[in-house]
Amino acid sequence: MIIEKALKQKNLISKEAIIDLGSNSIRMLIYESILNSQIPIFNEKAVCGLGKNLDKTGKLDPKGSVFALSVLQRFKRILNNLKVTKYKIIGTAALREATDAKHFILKAQKIFNKKIEILSGNEEAQNSALGVIIGFQKVNGIVADLGGGSLDIARVEKNKILETISLPLGVLRLYNQPKSNKNKINKIISFFLNKVEWLRKNKIKNIYLCGGTWRTMFNAHIVKTNYPLPILHQYKLSGSEALKFSSRLSSVKSIKAEKLSNVTKSRTNYVPIASYILSTLIKICDPTNVYCSLSGVREGSLINKKYLSILQNNSLNRFVHFIALKKGDFAENYLKLYNFLKNIFPKDSNAFPTRLLLPACSLSNFDWGLGAYQRAELVFQEVINSPILKLSHIDRIKLGLVSFWRYCSTKYYPDLEFVKLLNNEEIFACRQIGAALRLASSISVISSIFFDKIKIYKDGNKNLVLKISNKYSQVISNQVQKRLKSLADEMNLKSKIVYSN
Repeated sequence: MIIEKALKQKNLISKEAIIDLGSNSIRMLIYESILNSQIPIFNEKAVCGLGKNLDKTGKLDPKGSVFALSVLQRFKRILNNLKVTKYKIIGTAALREATDAKHFILKAQKIFNKKIEILSGNEEAQNSALGVIIGFQKVNGIVADLGGGSLDIARVEKNKILETISLPLGVLRLYNQPKSNKNKINKIISFFLNKVEWLRKNKIKNIYLCGGTWRTMFNAHIVKTNYPLPILHQYKLSGSEALKFSSRLSSVKSIKAEKLSNVTKSRTNYVPIASYILSTLIKICDPTNVYCSLSGVREGSLINKKYLSILQNNSLNRFVHFIALKKGDFAENYLKLYNFLKNIFPKDSNAFPTRLLLPACSLSNFDWGLGAYQRAELVFQEVINSPILKLSHIDRIKLGLVSFWRYCSTKYYPDLEFVKLLNNEEIFACRQIGAALRLASSISVISSIFFDKIKIYKDGNKNLVLKISNKYSQVISNQVQKRLKSLADEMNLKSKIVYSN
């Protein structure tokens, strides 16, 4: 089977790390296996301000440089302790432009005995786009990565990077403009963005935003609207919503008036600049949607062509297999469960896409050692917060509902604030998948080997049939019969058990 073959490329699994020397902060991320899980197991940032006065002096900030080197020494000790030997160090705008960057780079390279890769502006834009591509199902639109020293933009169609550009519009750079230029920041932003012809001439469906200041803005929107799922990755606003909200964050005074200064914290001074940039981008591009992406230049810098082809094809399935083995499913029972159930559900359903059935079979089966009471609620919360980039917020809620109904009857519901985000067709599809998994769990109570001995199928539009040999009739307990009927009811069918010789 194709799925099994694709999932068992275990020769490419190893810890990997990346250190990003940015203009405002430096960060180290360590991944247990970048091919199987693009969520880091270690993530530490230090605000060093290497590019704090770059536009005034043309040099790196002296205090920032000393601090950065001490942080890098700590990062090196962590890599040694965790025995991570596969890692990359990248530098961006400040190290591209500073006249004394070479001196700092030599000192940093001496700490690691490793070369630092200084990305050009176009390389930074390209790697940011690659990071977004591995974090979304399909990317169509503009990827915009806002850092301290630059704004790096890429145009992507169907996961293909077509254009890239780097602009001197970083939040630290603009914040440190001389006082005489402070009132001209909007004009500076508008000047550079309007010069990019392919932004104006192409129809842009989506904008994907990377970078800490934009993440802060999205987080502020989650808090302000009481959105029930506080996950930034793939958080989505319409173009008009994003424009309206960014205009409300156009000054530190307005941020405080919105009572969001506690949310923005250390980035409060930069948020107004980021809001100007986003507002201008939206006015130029007129996108339908604006997305937040947690994956960007760091993830993209770790992805080579070989990795990218693997991740584009089946990164969701690879994560499912990876987490199943970590949680002890060494017999790969979730694959048996998937093969048992897959034929009774439509392959082209928008309500519950086929690509979600495999993770549903795996994730819903992990009760994480929880007690019997409130298990459905707890598993629901675990699943919707699972560390998987490829899942949209709607995908997460669907998988969460399926997992909830795997542990309790469909007459119960979890927090209705989540359910309201789905339409009726999607809710009914989740109820069916959940009821199917609940039926399967009553079979696997005896033994999961019976998934190979029993067939379940639809007999036209009338019956849901469970076919089993007389030899294994002991499997058909009262609970199995009851749950088969419950699933059939959800599918508007009648339940039927057929025994064969």
